[in-house]
Amino acid sequence: MLNRAPIRLRLTLWYLLLLAVILAAFATGVYLLLRHTLYQNLNESIVNRTVEVLNVIQFEDGHPHLSGRLSSTNPEKDGYFVRVFDVTGSATLSDSASVAAVPLDANAVADALAGETTYRSAGILGDDDRVRVRTTPITRDRTIVGALEVGQPEDDISETLFTLLLVMGIAYPATLAVAGLGGVFLAGRALSPIDRITNAARETPVDDLGQRLNLHLPDDEVGRLARTFDEMLARLDDAFRRQRQFTADASHELRTPLTVIKGQIDVSLLFEREPEEYRHVLHAVNEEVDRLIRLAGSLLTLARADAGKIAPVFELINVPELVAGVLEQVRPTAAAIGSSPATIQADEDLLLQLMLNLLDNAVKYTPSGGRIDVHWEMTGNHVELRVQDTGIGISSEHLPNLFDRFYRVDQGRTRAEGGVGLGLAISRWIAEVHGGSIQADSVSGEGTTFVVQLPTSQ
Repeated sequence: MLNRAPIRLRLTLWYLLLLAVILAAFATGVYLLLRHTLYQNLNESIVNRTVEVLNVIQFEDGHPHLSGRLSSTNPEKDGYFVRVFDVTGSATLSDSASVAAVPLDANAVADALAGETTYRSAGILGDDDRVRVRTTPITRDRTIVGALEVGQPEDDISETLFTLLLVMGIAYPATLAVAGLGGVFLAGRALSPIDRITNAARETPVDDLGQRLNLHLPDDEVGRLARTFDEMLARLDDAFRRQRQFTADASHELRTPLTVIKGQIDVSLLFEREPEEYRHVLHAVNEEVDRLIRLAGSLLTLARADAGKIAPVFELINVPELVAGVLEQVRPTAAAIGSSPATIQADEDLLLQLMLNLLDNAVKYTPSGGRIDVHWEMTGNHVELRVQDTGIGISSEHLPNLFDRFYRVDQGRTRAEGGVGLGLAISRWIAEVHGGSIQADSVSGEGTTFVVQLPTSQ
């Protein structure tokens, strides 16, 4: 049941439980300390009175008794009582009513006659009051000749301790009640931003993630939670925006070749044509089908990459041999530059796809007579691959979005040549899945350089 209670109630209950334990321990400590101090003071007072009584004790035939006063202090005034015993344990002074009301403890007398001083609390017959009694030996010429009992009522101690318990009994629940109310208030204040976050999450529509909390809170747990919630909304908004854009772009890219195919077929079916004209239509349809196959393959690659379904198989790759194998597919357009040995732990198929994407991009935008170079070199624990061309280049405003999906610098040129704007996006994913990075540096009209950095080991 407690687990279903609101957090503020659970926090308050735990707080009250902890406070109750602390207050109980504190109150117990105060009570025991005060009780010990009061009894210690009482014992010291009894010791002082014992010394005064010993000074007025006289001896007759070796038996101690109080036949007169040798000091100005009456040993039986102010509530004190005195009882004197001889060496046989018989009382030689017991004519005080207050003395008679205090029960005799034969064991305490025997211990005193044996040389031991003891303390005890005794009740007064017919009364609820108690008396603190000190029983000590009486010596003469280093010989124990009797025992002396001096007592003092514990009324003051009992009243003081009772008052303390009464104050604690009232203050304890009152303190817990005030602390409980304060705890509920403070917990509500502390958790109010969380309520706002909850309400914002409940009211945020699925199709509009642009709302933000914008709570100006201190840099504490709740403040970081609110800022994290805003950051999460921003990431979700960006992800949904990209997803919507991806879906729209993919639909557009799929619709274009299908529309072309449909148009070519419809035109060819309007009337009888020569076989050569049908062959021309089939050739155009075949090109669009090839474009659809490339698009579907790229979309499948990105979808599997986003879902984490592509697990790279890392193996030791010889970089010069990899570059030579890639260049075999684009010769004599590109040339390799590099002589130093270089090896890398990578997935060979993915790395080949990355290099082919970059070289295909360079070939498309490098006019006849231009130059494409592939460089490689070791830089610390990284291998740097550079694909450099002397083509038409890319304007600086396009560089930040160059690796976005379906982004094309020249829409018309890319579509005419069969590009779908996914090659560089796939290349970036391949570089990142290897723990590396890719970037482009270009000047319009002067060529483009793609730089890929990959760690040598995984």
